[in-house]
Amino acid sequence: MSKLQSWLIAILTLIVLALAGWNLSNTNDDDSSDIVEDGHPTYQTQEAISFIYDPEGKLAYELVADDVKNYAETKLTWFTNPVLTTFAPDNVSETPPATWKIRADKAKLTNDRMLYLYGNVRVDSQIKTSQLQRIMTNDATVNLVTQDVSADDKVTISGIGLKSVGMKMRGNLREKTAELIEKVTTQYEISHEQPNP
Repeated sequence: MSKLQSWLIAILTLIVLALAGWNLSNTNDDDSSDIVEDGHPTYQTQEAISFIYDPEGKLAYELVADDVKNYAETKLTWFTNPVLTTFAPDNVSETPPATWKIRADKAKLTNDRMLYLYGNVRVDSQIKTSQLQRIMTNDATVNLVTQDVSADDKVTISGIGLKSVGMKMRGNLREKTAELIEKVTTQYEISHEQPNP
C-alpha cells in the first residue's frame, strides 16, 4: 500500500470518527424521545384497575375506570366512569378496610395529585356507623394527598338522621367532615321509639 493511500485512509477514518462523535453529542442524554402533542393520548387503556400504595407499602387507593387516557405533554390523565375507593391509612391489617367510594361520569388527574370529578359525583361512606354517609354534587375536587374535598356546585349531604343542601362545600374525607356554605337548609329525621308496654 502506498503512502498516499495510507494517508487517505487515515484522513477518511478521522472524518468518520469526527462525524460519529458529533452525531452522538447531539442526542439527548435522557432516554425519552420528544413527545409530540397532537391531541392524541400518549397511552390509553380500557377497563383499568389501579392500586396506589402509600410510602409504607399500605394500600391507599383503588381506582377502577372504563377508559383511561394519559397525555404526557400536559401531565393529565382522564378517566371515564371512575370509581375511586379509599382505604384507612392507620389500619395495621394487611388489607385495610375501605372508607369511601367516589364515583363520577368523568375525572381528570393532574400531576400534583388533584382529582377533578365531573358529572353525577357521588361520595359514599363505606363505614356504616359514620355520621356522614353520602355527598352528592355535579362537580367536585379531591386532593389525593390530604383528602380535602371541595365543591362549588349545589351539594346534598346525607347522614344518620339528616339531609342538608348547600351551594358550596369544603371537607376532608380522612376526618369525615363536610361543611356546607351558602343557602344551607337541613332536614332532621327524629326516630320515634315505641315505649315497651
